[in-house]
Amino acid sequence: MLFKQKNKEHMKLDISSSQGSINVNSGSDVEKQIKMIRLTTYDLQVIHALQPFVVEEIDTIVARFYENLEHEPSLLTIIQDKSSIEKLKKTLKNHIVEMFSGTVDESYLEKRRKIAHIHVRIGLQTKWYMCAFQELLLSLMDVIEKNVIRKEECLLSIRAVSKIMNLEQQLVIETYAAEEEKLRSGAEEQKVAVRDQVASASQNLAAISEETNASLQQLNAQSAEITSLAKTGAELSTLTEERAQTGKEQLNHQNENMSNIEGTVNNITKDVEALLELSKQMQEIVDIVTSIADQTNLLSLNATIEAARAGEHGRGFSVVAEEVRKLSDQTKSSVSNVSGLISNSNSQINTLTHSLEKIRRAVGKGKSGMEKTENHFKEIVQKMEETKTQNSNIESELISFNSAIDQLGEAFSEVAVSAESMATVSQEMSEARFIYEQS
Repeated sequence: MLFKQKNKEHMKLDISSSQGSINVNSGSDVEKQIKMIRLTTYDLQVIHALQPFVVEEIDTIVARFYENLEHEPSLLTIIQDKSSIEKLKKTLKNHIVEMFSGTVDESYLEKRRKIAHIHVRIGLQTKWYMCAFQELLLSLMDVIEKNVIRKEECLLSIRAVSKIMNLEQQLVIETYAAEEEKLRSGAEEQKVAVRDQVASASQNLAAISEETNASLQQLNAQSAEITSLAKTGAELSTLTEERAQTGKEQLNHQNENMSNIEGTVNNITKDVEALLELSKQMQEIVDIVTSIADQTNLLSLNATIEAARAGEHGRGFSVVAEEVRKLSDQTKSSVSNVSGLISNSNSQINTLTHSLEKIRRAVGKGKSGMEKTENHFKEIVQKMEETKTQNSNIESELISFNSAIDQLGEAFSEVAVSAESMATVSQEMSEARFIYEQS
């Protein structure tokens, strides 16, 4: 193996204990690439002999590698977005040490391809990868110059390292190319799909534009009809408002009449109460007259008794007493009739009082109902005013709506024309692609 003695002038290359092996699929592109760059098992033995020096300087190599990335801030941004510097440093150390393992097999190749896929996925551009790789190569050259003193051994080491580095680059660039081809293929498929979608969408858009234009024309006619109905509604609102106002005024007159009736009923009630009072006074007088007649009748009876005792001398007085008694009976009978009439009058007065009370309550309810009806008419008038205002606003909005529909119809006509142009362009693109593929 390569080794470093105290006297550097006597250092020489010894690969007797180093290993080197190439184990790839026979007939594969990788085998052809290895042969074209003349990478041999002997080169891998030399590379394996250099591994201890690389391990010894690995921290310096990795630190130098990431210090160089500071020249392009976007690379640091990619690292910070996708991972971390410390994590990537550890990965790079393992990668470099494996590079000097002296073995190239499918596992080795797969690890390189995996790393290349990661580079593509995180968006690392090829130019920045090549720059970073060149810095890594320079660092390895420095390690060789520092540790391999003999010129022929130094040149042998440099040639071997350049070959393995070249293979690394080929694997990465090949992966980049495969990914780019995959992206181009996907992009082409997307273009075809987009073309087909544009053609289909343009056809659908043209059909939809025609249908929309027809619908807009129908909508325009319907909006015109709605405008006419809104005008009619405004006229009806005005007429209803006028009639409601008339009804309100009539209710006011009716309310005044009810108030007058209520006042008249109150006056009649007062007169009836005065009449009832007079009836009471008359009943008192009747009672007095009845009492007098009873007393007169009693006096007449006493006078008759006394006249009978007087005999012939009291006969004339007896006749007078009898006449007085008859007059008293007639008076009592007349007073009784008057009392009956007064009683009937009182009964009629009471009935009239109850009727007047019913009339008063009915008038009160009617007045209250008319007040409520008047309030309803007020609300109707207010609502009719609001409705009339709304109808006017609707009419104005419909006019603006009709104008917007006309403009929208013109816009859809332009869309239909654009859709036809898109269909034509899509057809031309398909024809151009067909000609390109045929050529």
